[in-house]
Amino acid sequence: MNNTTETNINLLHVSKVEEDGQHFRDENFKGSNTEKDLFRDICQSPSIFIFLIVIAIIPILQIFIGWRYSDACPINKSIPYYLIVAGIISLLLVILISITQLISRIFGSKMFEDANDITNPNRTTMLFGCGICSIMCINLSLFVFLLGWSFAGLVWIIEVWHRVQYHRIDSDDYCNPLLYQFTFSLLLLTATFKILF
Repeated sequence: MNNTTETNINLLHVSKVEEDGQHFRDENFKGSNTEKDLFRDICQSPSIFIFLIVIAIIPILQIFIGWRYSDACPINKSIPYYLIVAGIISLLLVILISITQLISRIFGSKMFEDANDITNPNRTTMLFGCGICSIMCINLSLFVFLLGWSFAGLVWIIEVWHRVQYHRIDSDDYCNPLLYQFTFSLLLLTATFKILF
């Protein structure tokens, strides 16, 4: 009879510990849901897309100005090509970030629902994570390339700073003022942004 009483007491104790543990896990999970809700709200916010559209204007201008004035800078023929390549890479980055946002919008709610259900590991969560991770690796590679390319562009611009002139088109030290000043301003803005952030 003593063994039965001890067994019942032990079972009650184990049951109480499991309930306390479940309550503790539920409380922690609720706290992390708030963080997940915030992340989901940021990812699915329309303001991100509006920001990306505004940011896409700069690479489009780079491509257009570089293409339009590709033969208008005899002092250094690399300057217009710098703009074209930087514009294409930057536009590609904006597109890939937009795709990431789109994937978050389409699969985000499903992924967060799957994450809440611990007993049901779903392939959507894995595919979502793999897709986002792959795109982020590509973004990182493009960003590193763009960083090096910006350094090269800065060297090309600074190298001709004291010799460039904007009036005699036939001269070897001529560069179209819009092309040169746009590139210089953009590189200055980029360098300042990279130093600050």
